[in-house]
Amino acid sequence: MYPTVQVDDGYGGTQPGPGEPVTIQALVLPSSADESGAEGYLVGTEYRVYARTLPAGPWSRVDWAGKTWAVVGDPQRFGASRATRHDVAVIRKRG
Repeated sequence: MYPTVQVDDGYGGTQPGPGEPVTIQALVLPSSADESGAEGYLVGTEYRVYARTLPAGPWSRVDWAGKTWAVVGDPQRFGASRATRHDVAVIRKRG
């Protein structure tokens, strides 16, 4: 996973860019698939990533299963106690 950091945009401001890669242990499960595509069109599938902590945001990049994925929105944080605390993010294939 490549967390998002603010980088110089060359015009005196900043923009989101990839940070240093972080390796995490996570459970990745299918979330949804668009099965209504006509013949010859790609079927888009989203996955949910479950981990204790996810250093991810809307512009983060994930390398998983030999492909590059984008994080959709902010990760959701769950759990009131340390034993049940976890983060969930939705990823979608880039390109």
